[in-house]
Amino acid sequence: MTVEEALLALVGAVALVLLFLGLADALDGDPRTWLRGRRRRLARRERPRAGLASRPHAPPARRAMPSPSRSPAPKGPSRATVTAVPPEPEAPTQEARATVTHEWRSRVAALIRGRESGEARQLLEAALERDEVDRETAGFLLDVCSTAVARDLSRLRRAVRPGGGDEAPLEGSLEVTRLALEASVAAALPREQRGRVSGRVWRGQTRLGLRRWRAGTFETAVESLFRALGVRDIDERRRRLARDLLVRTLEDMAGQSLEVIPQLLGDRDRALALEQAQRLRDHIRRAREEGVSAEDLAVAASRARQLLDHIEQAPVR
Repeated sequence: MTVEEALLALVGAVALVLLFLGLADALDGDPRTWLRGRRRRLARRERPRAGLASRPHAPPARRAMPSPSRSPAPKGPSRATVTAVPPEPEAPTQEARATVTHEWRSRVAALIRGRESGEARQLLEAALERDEVDRETAGFLLDVCSTAVARDLSRLRRAVRPGGGDEAPLEGSLEVTRLALEASVAAALPREQRGRVSGRVWRGQTRLGLRRWRAGTFETAVESLFRALGVRDIDERRRRLARDLLVRTLEDMAGQSLEVIPQLLGDRDRALALEQAQRLRDHIRRAREEGVSAEDLAVAASRARQLLDHIEQAPVR
């Protein structure tokens, strides 16, 4: 190994360590932020109680005495006849409609908490298409989804062995959360709430991408990382970490394909080899659209060109 190759390997190792350190810090979250959020929630619970305790008792309302009329009273025994107006039929009250909405959202929340994400997503998607979800319901369901993502992410992180644990619950809760977060009605929610949920969705998708990259399932890892980059309301630091991991995944995906392509060509499976190379080029093009620079993608793009050269130079049998 030459001195230049040794230096390049050392730089690559240092970059990989820095990437892992940044991902570990971002994925685990800031405990101080969690403590501040908990104090704010406790303060909001105590505020209404303090307000009720300090509110003075209102004095009893005085009965309004009829004011004397300026016109003289009519003479004679006759009195004015009051015509009774029949009451109109009552329209459905807002409270009754709210009860129906409350029942529906309680059912969706129970499905999310019970990890029945598929059914919950169907109900929510149908209601969003009919424009039946109001701002209050959207905020409530978004908080339920956010809690479910944090729960499933924590359980996956506490797996006994590296790469162990079932990813399906986290994937399901992430799908429902993204659906609620990207709905038009969610745009009217407070920015702090949307930012908190976006951070959890980003951590969930990036965690899945990191696990799948370590397991060597690069195709699914790339899709998770693209979803992480597509999350709104995340800062540039998190976006950069997701880009760096995506670049590393594409490079390893291309390297794996370089090892597999000769075997596919030897087995006369030229169509499958060409499809795999084309899929890699599509991922690289999509990464460029997500803001990854051509310089960062140079290694992956070079390996993709080598793949196509191998396929074109291989004799057709």
